[in-house]
Formats: sequence, structure tokens, C-alpha cells
Amino acid sequence: MTGAAGVFLPVMLLWALLSGAIAAESGAPETRAHAYMALDPPDWESARAAFEEAAEAGSTTAMSHLGWMYDEGHGVARDGDLAVHWYSRAARAGAHDFAMKVGWMYLSGDGVTRDRDQAEYWFSHAIEAGHAPARTAWASVLIADALGGMSPERVFEARSLLEEALDQGQLLASYFLARLYIEGIGGHPVDDAMAVHYTRIGAGSGHAQMQGWLAFMYYNGQGVDADPVTAAKWANLAAAEGDSLGNQLRLVLDEQLEPDLIQEARRRAVEWALARP
Repeated sequence: MTGAAGVFLPVMLLWALLSGAIAAESGAPETRAHAYMALDPPDWESARAAFEEAAEAGSTTAMSHLGWMYDEGHGVARDGDLAVHWYSRAARAGAHDFAMKVGWMYLSGDGVTRDRDQAEYWFSHAIEAGHAPARTAWASVLIADALGGMSPERVFEARSLLEEALDQGQLLASYFLARLYIEGIGGHPVDDAMAVHYTRIGAGSGHAQMQGWLAFMYYNGQGVDADPVTAAKWANLAAAEGDSLGNQLRLVLDEQLEPDLIQEARRRAVEWALARP
């Protein structure tokens, strides 16, 4: 490339870099921090200092960015304790997702010493603040405990958390509620009608595995009247998303049903899929 056009591109690139440098030297601390990170290469040390300034002024996003920098080792040595320090500050300032993040770190020993009590403290912190995802997450931990033979009686606590989470729009809670009623985890009562109720919610949200479960329930008449066409509808939907149970049932029902009923089930599946927002 020659002439004015050949000069134009390098000048624009130089201007872009210069603009980034100017932005990094001006504006609010958090704005400067992002500008430092946008440089090529990023100026991590300056970004960290600017985020610290913003965090001390009360910015939860700056606190969380500092946690991320120490968690991932961006411009600093990886340090789980410092990551937890900043994530915890963000959580206490109202960023409840980071209370969950700290909870998972302590539960798994990710960068910090594994500490079950600290994990429960941070999940509880988010739950008490009304954070619905924390209810589902902690309930899943209690259910996993019960499956491993630890504190099985806490499945009833898990169920209450899940019911509250579902009321708050956390559709994933239906998956764990259905499992409680299907499997009788930790001595929880098995109830086919309740299992169908929660499985329908999950299937209706597009959860492929639960669509497979619902197909199985309709196929066997488990908690509902047996209905092979409805079973085939849900089996087709589950299979389309890669669910193995749904695919197995689809193949079985294709062998058992008359061609017109197979087509009816497929029509219903397509209508359901097209009607989703």
C-alpha cells in the first residue's frame, strides 16, 4: 500500500495507542484501570493500583476485579488468600455472586485451604441477603453430602432452599427437587406426583435431561397416566439436545407406535420448540 492510504493506517494505529495512553492517565480510577488493561501489552501494575483506589472509594466491581487479578495471576503472583480478601469485600458490599465464589473456593480448596465452615458461612451470607442462586447452589451441596452419606437429614433444609429458589425464578432448582422426589435421597420421601410436577417445570424450561425423565414417566405411567404419544414428544425433544435416555425412548417408541402417531408426536415437539420465546 502506497501514498496517502499507506500512511493513513499506521497513523490511525498510532492514534489508537496514544488515545489509550491518554485515557489511562485521566478520568476516574476505575476508568483508568480499564484503560490500562486495554493497552497492548496491558499495564497490569497501574491497573491494579487504579482498581485499589476505586475499591477504597467503595466500587464493588473494582474489588471483584482485584479478586480476579489475584485469582488468575494477571500482573501479580497468584494468591488465593488475596483473591478471597477482595472477593469477600465485594460480597460484603452487596455483590452476592462473589459470596458464592468465595464459598466454592473454600469448599473445593481452590487457592485456599479447604474449609467447610467458611464455605457454609459465605453461602449463608448470600442466602440471607436473598440471593436465589446461592439457595440452589448450597442445596446442591447438601444433596451431594446426603448422597455421600453425610448429614442426610439436611435434605429437608435443601428442599426448603430449593422451593424458595424456584419461587424466585431459579428454574434449575426444579432439577434437584425432582431428584429428591424421584430418588428419595437421604431418606426424603419418594412421591411420583411431586416428581412429575417438578420434572415438568424443568422440561418446560428446556432442560434436556428432565425432558428425558418426563418422557420416561409418560411411557411408564409413573405419576401420570401412561401416554406414549406425549412420551414420544418429550423423547424427541430430549434426543434433539443429546440426552441419552430421551434418544433410547425415541428409538423404542418409533418401533412401537403407528406411523401416524410418530408423526403426531414429532409435530407436537416441533410446535413446542417453535413456541418457546
